[in-house]
Amino acid sequence: MNQPFTPEMEQAITAAWHLDSARASLTRWLEVRRKEQWGEIPASMSLLVKLFGASWYFTRYLFFRGPKGAELVDHALAENFSSDRLRTRLALALQEPDPEQGFERLRLLKNEIMLQILLVHLNGRLDQEQTEGHLTMLADLTLEMALQISGLHEVAGCRLAVLGMGRMAGYEMTFGSDLDLIFLFEAETDEIVAATSRKVRLLLRHLAVASSAGLLYEVDLRLRPHGTAGALLTANRAFLEYHRAEKEIWERQMMTRCRCVYDERHLGRDTLALVLPHIYASYDAEDLRREIAAMRQRVLTEKGSPRNKLDIKRGKGGIMDIDFLTHYLQLKHGAEVTGLRTCSTRHALRVLAESRMLAPETVVTLLQAYAFLKSVESCVRIFDMKPISTIPADHRENVAAAMATGFGRDTEAFMENYLAVTREVRSEFEIVFAER
Repeated sequence: MNQPFTPEMEQAITAAWHLDSARASLTRWLEVRRKEQWGEIPASMSLLVKLFGASWYFTRYLFFRGPKGAELVDHALAENFSSDRLRTRLALALQEPDPEQGFERLRLLKNEIMLQILLVHLNGRLDQEQTEGHLTMLADLTLEMALQISGLHEVAGCRLAVLGMGRMAGYEMTFGSDLDLIFLFEAETDEIVAATSRKVRLLLRHLAVASSAGLLYEVDLRLRPHGTAGALLTANRAFLEYHRAEKEIWERQMMTRCRCVYDERHLGRDTLALVLPHIYASYDAEDLRREIAAMRQRVLTEKGSPRNKLDIKRGKGGIMDIDFLTHYLQLKHGAEVTGLRTCSTRHALRVLAESRMLAPETVVTLLQAYAFLKSVESCVRIFDMKPISTIPADHRENVAAAMATGFGRDTEAFMENYLAVTREVRSEFEIVFAER
């Protein structure tokens, strides 16, 4: 028999992004806790309902954890997400006796922390930039623990470094982001390389395996030298020679978002220090402008206009317009302005304003647009933690995104704002890329 909802529960359901999901999951929660005699948990019922209305992924996780899940909800708002605190929590996975158990414990722990970051985000105590910073720190530390569980921290005769690319590099990961990685090594013998490769394959398999405890991360290795045709591991000398050679502009652009996320005895740091002058080099300004504009148009033509949808990332005026505009100015001026040698789009924009390479009011516009678009993207990803970057073109189907960005259930106002923001971003993009 269904229990009646309290006024607090009814109010929380009304404010949920997905009403039906919130109501159905709350009904089931009350039934299960009565049957299992859990008691009146959690104390923060309104926060629980917010979660039920936002994320089916973490709704499943909470039911799996039961009373422990309720405890995580109640403690979330008081949690400290410092690097030391996260490392301490995740390091419990290292106590397991074998890799299988270690990775399963790591899945539990990583998802506990991500759940709590989400809860604090939903409660309005973390803005989009802060949330992305915490999520990226969590990814860095989870990867560090996974490398240790796989035995990659103790391969005799081999130094290993892992480069994080894209959003991981810039501390700009959202919910559902994957890990774009490149593995560098320096080894004494071919046998050691083969042994290291086996351990890396074990690592990648476990990272991508989903269980009842959830998923760690999907991994994308396509940004390594020679892409999918390249070796799984890249020798540091080969990586250096690859980037010393003349490359297409898009490859230089890609390397503006490259950060060493795991480093044994400074292999990654030293290698990137030698590569950096070849990325932030002297370019023909017109060639640079034309090549990056052409690549952006190619992405827009091929992937930016899905049927009956708006692409938040690749569409006209989307996140990629801001990223490409920033990449262009970083490569154009980065040889002289060292502050532009950053992996963060937001930080690069702030440096461009300080250096008067972009008008401060333009940067304010772009940063606000970036925060809005990333918030919309984050909202659509939260539900099932998938790397989705589109919303329906019909405003009536965007209730969750409207709720997440402060428009309540006024989806028409949300869509008007979305279109205005993307028009403004596209206008600034076209000004920067106008033919000289």
